[in-house]
Amino acid sequence: MISTVPKIEEEFEKLREVILSYEKFFLAPHLNPDGDAIGSMLAFYSLLNRLGKKVYLFSQDSIPSNLFFLKDIKKIKRSIPEHIEEKTVLVLFECSVPKRAGDIEKVLKDASRIVNIDHHKTAELYGDINILDFSSSSTAEIIYRFFYHIKLKILKKEAASLYTGIVTDTGRFHFPITSPRTHEIAARLIEEGFDASKINDIIYATKPYESLKMLGRALESLTLLKKNKVAIMTLKLEDFSHFKASSEHTENIINYGMMIKNVKVCVLFKEENDKVAVTFRSKGDIDVSKIAAVFSGGGHKNASGCKLAIPLEEAKEKVLLEIYKWIK
Repeated sequence: MISTVPKIEEEFEKLREVILSYEKFFLAPHLNPDGDAIGSMLAFYSLLNRLGKKVYLFSQDSIPSNLFFLKDIKKIKRSIPEHIEEKTVLVLFECSVPKRAGDIEKVLKDASRIVNIDHHKTAELYGDINILDFSSSSTAEIIYRFFYHIKLKILKKEAASLYTGIVTDTGRFHFPITSPRTHEIAARLIEEGFDASKINDIIYATKPYESLKMLGRALESLTLLKKNKVAIMTLKLEDFSHFKASSEHTENIINYGMMIKNVKVCVLFKEENDKVAVTFRSKGDIDVSKIAAVFSGGGHKNASGCKLAIPLEEAKEKVLLEIYKWIK
């Protein structure tokens, strides 16, 4: 973790100057993008577009289908252009290190400036501009503050994108990172006139068949350990194959393990073709971002993740050994 974070207002001003000085921008979220990364990126895209900039939107992984309601979502491409234009600014959203955006080496090499925007405390200072605020509930909250910094009124579609980022990264204002400022910003966004209730219905009350079947399979695997303080769930390759499901269909499954009384940590293991994706949730002082960091992952204190390129059972053993160090 970095010891000294640049002052955000100074970094905001650097970004404002870059926007005034450059015409071409390349925007990318982290792999397996979520509502915050995509919502923040689309709001920032709209800001740049309003200022007459040429913007390329990229995501190496597919966008979750429950975000398809967002304006401009179809402008996001899954491939990188053969030629990166000169004097292009690269902006990364929620990428603790550049490789979290995927295979973007070509863009990194040719970019004139790199902008790093993140709210996770695992973020590194790799950008020419590092807009980091570990007290923010979401990157969307940071982007909202940038709109305010440059005195640009937020449009309805931008407000909807930023609200989506906030509501998803706070678990509908449930996670401890939610602050009075978070609620205040959400209220100001809603004032722009989008249907906040509809957004919550789409994200939280509408599920594909595959998601419900994967939830059932995960709950069947639910196991309690360490005197019921640790809950684990497992989804195997055969589960994904049987229900023709993808990683997108496992979103929020881990939260069910945290509903059990006395559970302090819940872990969801998802077997992939060559890796095991591990998702953590915790309560109180158990910092799962530190556990994830042991395996080159990261995230929030109470919500993090990582991937291990080892067999499923071996991954379980290694991860649980780290978790047990935190369980008294």
